[in-house]
Parts: sequence; C-alpha cells; structure tokens
Amino acid sequence: MHDHEIRSFLRDSLHKKYGGDPDTEVIDELTIGGGRSRIDLALVNGVLHGFELKSDYDTLRRLPEQVQIYGTVCDRVTLVVGERHAGQAVELIPEWWGILLVRSGHRRAIFRALKHPQINPSLDPLAIACLLRRSEAAAVIADLGFDEPGHRVSRQQLCEFIASNVELPLLCHRVRNCLRARQSVAKPRSYGG
Repeated sequence: MHDHEIRSFLRDSLHKKYGGDPDTEVIDELTIGGGRSRIDLALVNGVLHGFELKSDYDTLRRLPEQVQIYGTVCDRVTLVVGERHAGQAVELIPEWWGILLVRSGHRRAIFRALKHPQINPSLDPLAIACLLRRSEAAAVIADLGFDEPGHRVSRQQLCEFIASNVELPLLCHRVRNCLRARQSVAKPRSYGG
C-alpha cells in the first residue's frame, strides 16, 4: 500500500471518528518548521496530533529530522507504518510517539495500534507561534490586550513576541483555534455533522 492510499484510508477513519465534532479539523500536509517539513495529516482539536505516514515503499531516512521538527509543535504524534518498517521505526522515535501498523485488507486498510501516543514533554513556544500567519499573529496580540503591532513589524517578530509573552497553554489554544478556523474557511465539511 502506497502513501496516498494510506492517507486516504486514515483521513476517512479520522473523519468517521471526529466528523461530527465542530471543534475538530483534519488537515492535510500542515507545514511546520519554517517550511522544512509537513505533517502528513494533522488532527486539530484540544491537541495538535500529527500523523507521519511511512509505507513499505518509503525509507525511514528522513524520520530522525521529522521526529525533531514534529516534537517542537505536536502535542501527540503517531507514526503510521507498514509492516516492513515497524521494527526499525521503534528504534527511531521517542517514547511519547505512538505507532499505528497499517496493512492492506480487502478494499480497505487495516490499522492496528502497536503503541499509543503520549503527551509531548517538550513543546517549543516559538515553533508553535510560527504556525500562525502574520494576520493571525497580529490578531492574537490584539485579542490578548497587547498594543497592536505596526504594519512594519515582521511575522517573525510577532511570533517571537507571542512566544515570549503568552503562557504555553493559552498559546497552544489560540494557535489551534487559528488552524481550525483556517481549515474551515478553506473548504466546507464534506462529511457527516
């Protein structure tokens, strides 16, 4: 089974489970790390749960770098892996990552949890703030009662200000809200609810 097939089956599974929840969005290829990486599928609700897909046709060569970048912004991460990579993947991921084994069934994917994800112990406030677009960062600053930034202030400066002045739980909450709102505007829901 190839990545695009795994992605489709996993997306359908997440939509079936969370489709009726108005506070949950499933996002394809969420850019993180200043564009250095993308979360294959991101589930955004009370947490940011990233899913990294590695089919049997992939290699695990980039996984160590992805582990580092995902660890800066994701509350939880699940590696979705084919049988070929399951053993080696355990050695490459941190203890808090989960592993979901995928294999091909009759016209569907069969997922089996090998390890459930735990909460990430070391989020990076600046990396989280950098998930915001400039307009979103400026709105967060204004909404929290800080002086509105001028038009000449860069997105990076806004993110640095937010990361330094907003408590991590509130920062995570605000960023998740922006990601969900962005997704809701981008496309209407095509599933139940």
